[in-house]
Parts: sequence; structure tokens; C-alpha cells
Amino acid sequence: MSHDPRARAASPVPVTPPDVEGARLRKRSMIWAGLFVPAAVLAGIVALMAENAARCIEYGEGCGSTPGYAYVVSLALAAVAFVVAQGADRATVRRAAVWTQLGAEFVFLLLVMTTFG
Repeated sequence: MSHDPRARAASPVPVTPPDVEGARLRKRSMIWAGLFVPAAVLAGIVALMAENAARCIEYGEGCGSTPGYAYVVSLALAAVAFVVAQGADRATVRRAAVWTQLGAEFVFLLLVMTTFG
């Protein structure tokens, strides 16, 4: 038996690999959350350029029939998915949260664009 400190360092020590995918998914989630606000503004402008928009705003006719809770649910789902994507430990959970966030944001933008349809 040797009292050399190098011999002890050579023993197999479980080393956790750096979480490269986790950092990448967190960054993508943050980018999509940051791009969501300008996309919502652009979707609102596109919705206001529809033929029925003026009639809906002025007379209340020809408005879309989508209930308001659909907007709230998609926003809440996107927010919860964002929080999970930023704080989850497992990569599979984080990946699913990022895709859920993206889908919920897409549904909200789709609802905004079809408001006056």
C-alpha cells in the first residue's frame, strides 16, 4: 500500500458530466419567451387588419366566437411550461416543457390572429 496521494486520485470517482443540453434548453426557452411578446403584438396588428375587425370593434358584429378562457388557459400553460423548463432537473422533463411552452404560445398567437374571423 502506498501513501502517495496520486494513487488515491487515480481511483474511479463518479463525475457528473456537465449539463450541456439543459443549458441549451433553458436558453431556447428564454429566447422563445422573449420573442413571444413581439409576436403577440404583431399577431394583434395582423388581426386588426382583417375585414371584420372594424365592424367588430365599431358595432360588435362579426367578432370571433372563441371564449376568453381559451386565451387565459394557453397563456397560463405557456407560463407554467416556462417555469418548469427553467427549473427542471431531468432533461426529458425540460425538453417536454420547452415543447409544451412552444405549443401553448403558438395556440395563443393563433387565437389572437383569428379573433375577428
